[in-house]
Amino acid sequence: MKRFFLLAVFLLSVCSCEDEIVPNLKPIEPQVEACLEYDIPCPEIMHEKNEGCVANIIFLAEGFTEAEIPEFENLSQIAMEAIMEMEPFKSASENLNFYRVNSISATTGISSKAYTSTCNGTTGTDSFSDTPWAVYSNKLGLKRLLGMDREKRDSLEELFGNYAIGDYVYTIIIANTTGYFGGSEFPGVTEYNTIEDPKVSNMIVSKYKSGEIFKYLIRHEFGHSFGNLDDEYVDSLANCTLEEMQSYFLETPKLNVLTYNPGGWYEGARYLPTGTGGSGKIL
Repeated sequence: MKRFFLLAVFLLSVCSCEDEIVPNLKPIEPQVEACLEYDIPCPEIMHEKNEGCVANIIFLAEGFTEAEIPEFENLSQIAMEAIMEMEPFKSASENLNFYRVNSISATTGISSKAYTSTCNGTTGTDSFSDTPWAVYSNKLGLKRLLGMDREKRDSLEELFGNYAIGDYVYTIIIANTTGYFGGSEFPGVTEYNTIEDPKVSNMIVSKYKSGEIFKYLIRHEFGHSFGNLDDEYVDSLANCTLEEMQSYFLETPKLNVLTYNPGGWYEGARYLPTGTGGSGKIL
């Protein structure tokens, strides 16, 4: 069921691209001028470029110093393979382009932020790493949830929005941390809900141990940012109710999401009954 849903999303993405390129039937080419205005390298294609109606996916380095960039390049290759090994992408390689941005950090690793809530008190600690995308762990007091500062999220739109062919371009930030961390937007909904008609759908994953679990994290978060799928688990350690976290949730649920909280569930996405409809079991 999950693979069928991803296939439907993929086909809709390609069809929307085809609708946009009439009447000349010429593919939209990414505009790279924006990245030249920032101290960020422009995206580099990772393979022979596919033309026409394609989905562009861009890997971004976070928390990798100049000496550590080769590790990021290797992780980008593994992440590309993780997506290409999964249907419907495995059968549609000619409709995908993968890019890499070697965005260098001044210091290794990512930041973290302490978070205080009325139900859980203060969790996490404040630490700072000088990185290009300002990614941090412990978003909303959830240790495994990654976020980024609003200004940096807005810059993704300025830098890479023109790489959207069809509805969206998909950015994947790979964070240099061995923690089991991740975070993702849904297509058309930015982390801070501040961008009108966004073209970038962003996700963040930790490198973890660079093996099969890393591949799983890539696929899982891509299920959110590309497939518009939800999580489907109950976290007994997160006792904050929907009322306290309302600002983080969308006011209008997606079609595959319940409109109410069935008993204090909370895990960084929306509410779903266990066993149906979420990205937690797309593999």
